[in-house]
Amino acid sequence: MPTDDAFREIDAAAATLGLKIAPEWKPNVLMFFEVARGMAKMIDATETITTEAAPVFTPGAGQ
Repeated sequence: MPTDDAFREIDAAAATLGLKIAPEWKPNVLMFFEVARGMAKMIDATETITTEAAPVFTPGAGQ
């Protein structure tokens, strides 16, 4: 069962991004937050440290 804290976190994130989230959507948004949190934990578990930035794609740069 989602907590009020979880819904406050969703509201804060939405406000930061300038989004409006309907109350009936919040359980699904919370589900995706949990999926993202799980993916972040898996990446953290690899203990891989990156010191280089990834290349940036610029359309038409190679022409």
